[in-house]
Amino acid sequence: MNSKIGIMDIGSNSIRLVIYEITETGAYRIVQECKEAARLSEKVGAGGRMEREAIRSIAPLLRQFMTVCRMHKVDRMRAAATAAIRNAVNSDEIVQWIAEETGLTLEILSGEQEGYAGFLGVVNTMIVNDGIIIDIGGGSTEITLFRERKRLHTVSFPFGAVNMNWRFGREVRNGEWSPQQIEEMESFVRSSLQSHDWIFSNPGLPFIGLGGTLRTLAKINQKRQDYSLPVTHHYEMTAEDVNYFYDTLPHLPYEKRKKTAGLSKDRADIIVPGLIILKTIFEAAQGSAYLISGAGLRDGLFHELVNTEQPVVANPLIASIRNILSFAVPVSEAHVRRVNEYAVLLYDVLTDTPSAAMDKRLLLTAATLYKTGAALNYYHFRQHSVFWILHAGIGGLSHRETVLAALIADYHPKNRTPRLLRTHADILEPSDEERVHRLGSLLQLAIGMDRSESGIITSIHPTIGDDALHIRLESKSEPILEQRELVAVAKDFQKAWNLTLSWSILPSSSF
Repeated sequence: MNSKIGIMDIGSNSIRLVIYEITETGAYRIVQECKEAARLSEKVGAGGRMEREAIRSIAPLLRQFMTVCRMHKVDRMRAAATAAIRNAVNSDEIVQWIAEETGLTLEILSGEQEGYAGFLGVVNTMIVNDGIIIDIGGGSTEITLFRERKRLHTVSFPFGAVNMNWRFGREVRNGEWSPQQIEEMESFVRSSLQSHDWIFSNPGLPFIGLGGTLRTLAKINQKRQDYSLPVTHHYEMTAEDVNYFYDTLPHLPYEKRKKTAGLSKDRADIIVPGLIILKTIFEAAQGSAYLISGAGLRDGLFHELVNTEQPVVANPLIASIRNILSFAVPVSEAHVRRVNEYAVLLYDVLTDTPSAAMDKRLLLTAATLYKTGAALNYYHFRQHSVFWILHAGIGGLSHRETVLAALIADYHPKNRTPRLLRTHADILEPSDEERVHRLGSLLQLAIGMDRSESGIITSIHPTIGDDALHIRLESKSEPILEQRELVAVAKDFQKAWNLTLSWSILPSSSF
């Protein structure tokens, strides 16, 4: 029986609740998320103390979040506080007040724990072996170095977008930052980094960004470029992209900045200090590019709670596909495993290319998810599957790979495929059109060999010779549906691979 887990994050800028549904086998999905801006770091007094009145101001929200958990029948709950409460001189008192006002048991994360949770959120949803994670919150900034998907260093600085806005932006007129104000803040950030040599001694690594600053910059950049896939997870920005924002956003009047497409009004003030923190640390570390992770602290807290012994997943792509297939998708897992097995066997016979690892990731994704759209409507499942693949935020795939997987899953060379290729030309490379035709026709061939989804064909033996691909099929009985499908896809396969297709059928040796 499925269970529910609630993760509450009481941050310096906002308070969030995420509820996960989890199966007995460990597959999970998010079924509810609630968020409210709180700006707790602005409620800390000059002496570093947070008064009870500040806690009373958020108590109704916390009680409502707990009501949401009860309505969803949450079995386990984890509530964690970050920098605003952690750095308050009376943090223990705050925990007691929250318990008295709401009945909520709160844990205060150390900077190290916060950085580790963010690291888990990244490595469990992205195939990136080496990088620097930067999590710019409202009251702190965590930086984590990892190599070979193993965390090496984490440091937490007690400054974030909200408290730095309070410290350096109070004298800003109409929202426009002066060069002197920007330089003062840059200098403060640079000086804070000096005692951490590892930040400077690992140049050329991608910066993986967590938190609202990076996600907001990604949304603005996508709007600015009319980007064809409005998904932030695994979105990539160049140093030039961020430099453009650095040269423009701080100098816009507040009212004009609020109208920037992709920028929410409640972040229009703190986007500037967040941007200054980001660019200053990126340049100090000599980063190579910016990647945005849609998963972070709350995801890491979830993995720590449910997988205490081994919170790092072995393969983010396989884990993500498992999560999708585990929830109300009307497709036989045995069938999609056979389709992927056939596709890989054919691929290994047909080609020997440097991109084999990437192509096989694409085939795995397309083969296992090509029929997920049947959960909405069987008769148009391929089009619905495209939307699912494009927008599900599949872990372990770049945006280019996501688009390619969707195109391969819905291969239709005379209609939908050319249209989708044009739609996503801004993401794809020139060589990808041929890749789509080759892998798409290959996948349709693999699907055809199990058209009945019954496993009637027990094994396939492909060989190439005389400009032809010949497949010897071993079958339990006459595969009528499969043969008809092979006839239907033969022409597209021949055009894509410049090989004729033939097959023969023998009785299964094990039948």
